[in-house]
Amino acid sequence: MPRSFRGEEPRGYPEPGEMQEYKARSMLEEHKGIAIVFGILFFALAAYFIKSVLAAPKPSPPPPQSVYIEVVPASPAPTAP
Repeated sequence: MPRSFRGEEPRGYPEPGEMQEYKARSMLEEHKGIAIVFGILFFALAAYFIKSVLAAPKPSPPPPQSVYIEVVPASPAPTAP
């Protein structure tokens, strides 16, 4: 039998809607601090990467290739028959 305290009437079960349904906290709510640290770290690394790509020296065109041309001896002109 349930106890009654200071004049309360004992009830067997709570009324419907009296108890709120348990809802687990999300991972972000539970680890908010570490999520902020990783967010700042992500943005810092992204900014560093973008800055390094923009500040990189532009590729120069390749130097012209030297070409060796072998001289072919001139052949005698064909004669008519």
